[in-house]
Amino acid sequence: MLLLLSIFMFFGATYGKDSEIRIVPTSEEWKPILTSFEKNIEFPIQDYILEIKGTKPENVDRDPEYPDGGFTPKEHTMIVGFTTPADLNRNGVADDTLGHVAWNPIHYTKGHDVFIEYCHQNYKSYSSEPCGGATEQIWAWDFQSDRVQLSCNGILEHEMIYEYGEYTTNPAGDCSLFGTVRITKLDFRHLEGWEYRGIEKTKFVTPTKEIVPPTVFTSPFTEEPTEPPRKTCDCWNAACGWCTKLECAIKYKVTEDSEGITINSRLWWKRTNNIVLFNSAGVKVGELSWSRRAVFLEGCVKCRVMARVPFTPKQLDDWTFSLFDGELKITTGEKLVSHHELIGQCREAYADIAYFAFARSSCEGTVYMKRGMEVGEALEDDTCNSQCED
Repeated sequence: MLLLLSIFMFFGATYGKDSEIRIVPTSEEWKPILTSFEKNIEFPIQDYILEIKGTKPENVDRDPEYPDGGFTPKEHTMIVGFTTPADLNRNGVADDTLGHVAWNPIHYTKGHDVFIEYCHQNYKSYSSEPCGGATEQIWAWDFQSDRVQLSCNGILEHEMIYEYGEYTTNPAGDCSLFGTVRITKLDFRHLEGWEYRGIEKTKFVTPTKEIVPPTVFTSPFTEEPTEPPRKTCDCWNAACGWCTKLECAIKYKVTEDSEGITINSRLWWKRTNNIVLFNSAGVKVGELSWSRRAVFLEGCVKCRVMARVPFTPKQLDDWTFSLFDGELKITTGEKLVSHHELIGQCREAYADIAYFAFARSSCEGTVYMKRGMEVGEALEDDTCNSQCED
């Protein structure tokens, strides 16, 4: 029996009342989850990353079976339900249920470990034991405008890009509802004894100061590099403030470089490469993400790539991005695969990009250093703050 059946059984077995728990908008204080069903917790999920902390269950049967050979429900499955002030079913009553997510704190031999309602192909099994096998776990759900991500102890366990999950027959809508509909309340099911908190996100920011149009800048990349390539250190961790600290970024006038910045990494079909972009004031402006299939520039661009991407399976490839002169260009090898002219607020916001960092990246990727690039303190030893030690 798949995870969905276990969810239905869980839902039918418990009854909840309104919880007295309220959002804890700080990265310091944890709040206990007291019962197996806490209902109507005020938590604007698009403004805060939901973190849940607890201990991995031990002595669990990883391959349970019914006598008839079917799969048993997962006894440790954790569930978070969502409520929106919108009237999704158009019956004149607001505060509709938007669905739920469910996941396991351990990897089971059979069945699925992660479930996201409304999304096409919404089941997923872990490829290995989650959280790197750690006993103490901190799970993080991050609902963004174009995707949802599930991490544990800073390790990305699952990512669903809404565009890839749009195919559904659900009358209320598809996977993109998580990015377009306001979610203000949560239900916790089967999380008794765990703790939770909210980590405030950095919002899309339009600079208020007057933006001076960038002058033409001749990139030094055609010259011999002054430094060897550096690892694409992952900033998606607590030490880097979940990609908000400049100590984990590279200082460089990205928008003044006509040739762009080149990275060597794997180019995936569904999983994306992610660059976090900051303005000269050190404020996060947005995130650029792309794969073989689609390109996303937070707040501005969401589309499929315009040309077939040259691709070498299981090998690292060079790809280059540029935001010079108000245009987003992505090149793989010598082939331009995506080209967008930014207009209006998008052009204004992304005209002043002075720092960049890598989110949810691996230690095998590298960035080609160029004259004028300055690495943050956490990147100086090229071990990614001890994350990528050989």
